[in-house]
Amino acid sequence: MITDIRSQWHHSKTEPVARGGMVTAEHHLAAEAGVEMLHDGGNAVDAAVAAAFVMGVVEPFTSGIGGIAGLVMRRADGTVASIEGSTRAPLGARADMFELVGGDARAGMYLWPAVKDGANIDGATSVSVPGQAAALCLALERYGSLPRRRVMEPAIRLARGGFEIDWYVALSFAMYAERLWKAGDARRVFFRPSGAPLRPPIGTEPSDRVVQTDLAHTLECIARDGPKVLYRGEIAEAIVADVRANGGVLSAADLATYEATQSKPLQTMYRGHRIITLDGLTGGPTVARALTVLDAFPVGAKEQGGVDHLHLVAEALRAAFLYRFSQLADHTTHLNAIDKEHTMVSLTQTLGQGFGSGFVPKGTGIVLVDGMTWFDPVPGHPNSIAPRKGVLWAGAPTLIVRGDAPLLAVGAPGGRKIMSAVTQAIVNIVDFGDGPQDAVNRPRVHDEGEGLLVDSRIPEDVREGLAALGHDVEVKEETLMSAWFARPNAILIDHKTGELRGGVDQLKPAVAIGLG
Repeated sequence: MITDIRSQWHHSKTEPVARGGMVTAEHHLAAEAGVEMLHDGGNAVDAAVAAAFVMGVVEPFTSGIGGIAGLVMRRADGTVASIEGSTRAPLGARADMFELVGGDARAGMYLWPAVKDGANIDGATSVSVPGQAAALCLALERYGSLPRRRVMEPAIRLARGGFEIDWYVALSFAMYAERLWKAGDARRVFFRPSGAPLRPPIGTEPSDRVVQTDLAHTLECIARDGPKVLYRGEIAEAIVADVRANGGVLSAADLATYEATQSKPLQTMYRGHRIITLDGLTGGPTVARALTVLDAFPVGAKEQGGVDHLHLVAEALRAAFLYRFSQLADHTTHLNAIDKEHTMVSLTQTLGQGFGSGFVPKGTGIVLVDGMTWFDPVPGHPNSIAPRKGVLWAGAPTLIVRGDAPLLAVGAPGGRKIMSAVTQAIVNIVDFGDGPQDAVNRPRVHDEGEGLLVDSRIPEDVREGLAALGHDVEVKEETLMSAWFARPNAILIDHKTGELRGGVDQLKPAVAIGLG
């Protein structure tokens, strides 16, 4: 027998260290915008909101003002809050509004029974009420320190002046080219005039630039007049008119009655650490429940990455997901910010699937969320469609406090995998003492109750050990563009030194940037 001995491609990133504040984000321009706010004397809320608005410009396939968002924050004085701008079904939505394909066909990121023409996941018919801008502006109004115009300035500048795309953005545009080509305004913005895809830098030639003039105008209106312009007035009218002209049911009343909400975050204890995360129809309760299960077992006494450790994690995740599916009626992006006073913000935002609905109302530049993708299109089920019904989404931005000292801001993009990724990053830090870069990069498992997904980097003997314990093991390789295990990022406060340390996904162009 011939044995192949091959070279292996390893990916790694350094762990930046800073004292004056830090921002982690999926794109360097977003992290830079956040640090720009810190440099100007802003706090972590200013930094997170600036980064979030920029993410909607530079990665419009993951998030934006037409999408949804949720954040948790803890100020240096111990004040905690959560703000959510989730979506809800339009007033005109009904349980039987979509025609089913029939049979065993499944579609969408949550694999509901397939709908004819993908109407629940694609185009104007999939659109629900956006909430991201309302949530970001509410957070800024109540907890920020800089003017809204200043915080939104980087996003407006990048939308109007454009930015050069890298390989990751170019590849993401290409992945969704077929969907975007169907939408007139999306086609105009995200393709070359010839109809060819936008290009990254090739050879000695620079990359194409993405210029979003209509989006810049919309952002300027929000900066000047607040998020109300998306829900009442000319922009709102343009959104509703184009959505309804293309078969959607979003109405003026849906927008006019929408408000982002502030509430108490969900808090629980794990190994003497206070866990602070989103409550309600989010991924927060699932993370909290998984950690509660693990808290009863001596995980830290096990070999990290060994059979016993991963078996306990898998069982805790399975129990948490079973509760989630029984009791509760993504391309995503995540970012964190901590300032020099150690105010912490963890923020997750999404459009649903990549580029959301793929629908951009004429003259607005806004990519709208495909909120109907979160609902079961079959009537009579717990998560079936109903007018004004909220969605069950997976965002789980999380903070950790040790005693009275802030310790960690962590979260991830990645649909349902968010919850398992955040749980395991926390375990790696609290139980095994990892720094943030190691914590987010270690191979993980994922279990929703139907089988155990195992990162291919986990050794074969460990996989065999998990199978021997009864797990239905399915090995998956995480590559540059795959989405098997989510992509967490985190900022850790080292109280022995007063330093901030950042950790980001090693495969994507995510980055942690510190100040001073």
